[in-house]
Amino acid sequence: MNTNYGYLLLIEDEPTLQAINTKILQRHGYTVKQAFTLEEAREIISDAPPGGIILDINLPDGNGLDFLREHRKNSEIPVLILTALGTKEDIIRGFEVGSDDYLIKPYDIPVFLMRVEALLKQ
Repeated sequence: MNTNYGYLLLIEDEPTLQAINTKILQRHGYTVKQAFTLEEAREIISDAPPGGIILDINLPDGNGLDFLREHRKNSEIPVLILTALGTKEDIIRGFEVGSDDYLIKPYDIPVFLMRVEALLKQ
């Protein structure tokens, strides 16, 4: 595991999924900061940029794809989209706006961890 990333920012509005993903990542040695909204995410990023972002698309205060499009104007921080939106068109749209990877919920935990590790190696 790459430990030079600082922390991961997990942007997920569903509290149970946020807690599960945080525990999974922490058990595997990752430092995680949580954001339940895009506004919280922007505040966290402005304080100290993360090494990677795990981003849901459907959030209470906006669309994760719009956030990613905005993020890509000023940053190359790697982003893994983690969402229930899994059509071919959804995946293509995610990559078109700048995602480095795309994982569909529900997901396999070992695959999730490998995707996060690969994200941080970029």
